[in-house]
Amino acid sequence: MKISLYHIQLPMKFDFKTAKSEIKKRESIIIWAEEDGLVGCGECVAFTTPFYTAETLDSAWNVLCQDYIPKVLRLSHFNESSRLQDLLGSASPMALAGLENALLDLLYKKKGENLIAGYFGETPAEQISQGSVLGEMPLEELDEAISKLANSGVHRIKLKISPETDIASLGEILKNYPQLDFLADANQSFQDWKKLESLDQLGLHCIEEPLANPADYSMLKLQTPICFDESVQSLEDIKAMQQLVARPWLNIKIGRLGGLYQTREIIRYCRQEGLPFWIGSMVETGISKILHAGLSGLAGNVMPGDLSASKHYFEADLIEPDLHFEEGKMSLPKGPGIGVSVNEGLLEQVTIRKEQFSNEPH
Repeated sequence: MKISLYHIQLPMKFDFKTAKSEIKKRESIIIWAEEDGLVGCGECVAFTTPFYTAETLDSAWNVLCQDYIPKVLRLSHFNESSRLQDLLGSASPMALAGLENALLDLLYKKKGENLIAGYFGETPAEQISQGSVLGEMPLEELDEAISKLANSGVHRIKLKISPETDIASLGEILKNYPQLDFLADANQSFQDWKKLESLDQLGLHCIEEPLANPADYSMLKLQTPICFDESVQSLEDIKAMQQLVARPWLNIKIGRLGGLYQTREIIRYCRQEGLPFWIGSMVETGISKILHAGLSGLAGNVMPGDLSASKHYFEADLIEPDLHFEEGKMSLPKGPGIGVSVNEGLLEQVTIRKEQFSNEPH
């Protein structure tokens, strides 16, 4: 087997602002696993700075080069029951997820089966509905952006907020769109839990990761459900969060959870517990996002995921065909592996650093 790492810089069409960061170009790690004439692709979605979790692109690159890939290349075999976390640990979940995704894509291409359908043992929906995310912006720009998304067929929008957000004015804007479902994401930016009480008046689906201090959740008396994202990186984490709030929801992202194996276990747990879940996104390329689209087609999702069309963020995505919605709907690919191909020419064009590894004799 040969495994290659590509450090890419993919230009974005606009600056994406959250309470803790601003992303102007998406740097990411594409993992390329080759064997028997087939290629499996995965993406490590760590960011360049540790604003989301402690893992960064550089730390992920180093652990992949120095530890994870050498260990994987010494494996005698890899199949759908393999648990890479037992071999590699869980210190770098996004690096682990990207590598596992590449190996699973390769495995299911060999089997001639769709990865999500085969790995989860169920058939996803034929189509998924579009959800979208809007970064922080001036309220007059926000109104225009919501209107544009509504006209494109989007029915569910997540709004990035911070303690500086004018909640009253935001509420006036949302009243203009009674046909849409909204949620708010604070990225753990609120130090004062009392400031959150006004959000309860907006009729939001949920409020995602509002508090910087998890202990403060015991003080909240909101009717709006609290959704967890970056606080949950394992099954043990979601069990702990269930003790903090009365009505927890979970945003599921493959990279944050350490791969599809962990994601599958957590989805099974959510179904068993009746814990509402839905599928997030990491402002990622289509190599990772197409897997999230597949997960959004599984039973039990409480609402559409954060799955904007590729053209929303990028002039050109790395997959063909890219994510494309018509009147708010996208047909899921059914082909083997991740179900789409990778534009190798564009991948090479946006690569700024590359490393190659092999267990084959020279």
